[in-house]
Amino acid sequence: MLSRMSRLQGNSLNTEFNLASSTNSAFIEFFSVTQPTRILIADSDINFSAGLQIFLDKQEGIKVIDVVRDGQGAVNICKDALPDIVLMDLHLPVLDSIRAVRSILAQNERVRILGLSCVANDRYAVEAIKVGASGIIQKNGEACYEAILEAIRQVQCGEVLLDPKLASSILEEFGRLSDR
Repeated sequence: MLSRMSRLQGNSLNTEFNLASSTNSAFIEFFSVTQPTRILIADSDINFSAGLQIFLDKQEGIKVIDVVRDGQGAVNICKDALPDIVLMDLHLPVLDSIRAVRSILAQNERVRILGLSCVANDRYAVEAIKVGASGIIQKNGEACYEAILEAIRQVQCGEVLLDPKLASSILEEFGRLSDR
């Protein structure tokens, strides 16, 4: 049985846990509970972002903390809310997505940014990767929600993700850059 003993030390309360051997698994389970992955959605398409938010909120271990419509909004929210992952459309108004990625990573280099694009050969995908985005995935309505969820899981594990439809243009650009 897990019992808790507390004693006052100075002005602070010091809490200790005594474990009987039969409760080791309960203790491990209690302290292994992970916090949900905190997601910020930055997308000017109201219908897409609302549907994505509903979908993600139903997933275990995911919490959408906010939805914004422009790059400046994403930067502002990231200052205070500290999301784990930002899902960012690559064509945001007010502050363009590339500048938003730079600004977000400058204030919190641990955040992962997944770029979302409707365009198969998106030049902004290359720029987003150059400035530090953790991945790019093509969005095409509700059909891509599962792919976005899988991308979140991969980026969460430290992987870089390139949508196959966008990867060739990104790799070509990096090839041109390395030839210079």
